Amino acid sequence: MSKNTVKPGLTRRRRNRRTRNRMWLRVVRLVVRFLTGRPLDGRRHSNGTFWRAGTRRVGYPPYLMTWGWWNLAAGWQRALVRLLAVVLAAVAVWAGVGVLA
Repeated sequence: MSKNTVKPGLTRRRRNRRTRNRMWLRVVRLVVRFLTGRPLDGRRHSNGTFWRAGTRRVGYPPYLMTWGWWNLAAGWQRALVRLLAVVLAAVAVWAGVGVLA
């Protein structure tokens, strides 16, 4: 080992501290993507927008992916389905807690 190398333990801690400070930014970005109906992985899957449904896939060869409703749906439709799922889950938990109490 050369004298100019940094010990692995020191760089690992420094990197973790840096990413921990930016974790809230990633969480906020993920929540915004969830609420606006955008893909959570950050990639475009179709040529659709928030108000207009997609007509073709973007970035993938046609033989790798199948056409799915979710990928071609407009952003408001995906947002509506996601928010309805969250509301239904919250109501189910609330009703379950109310029955048990």
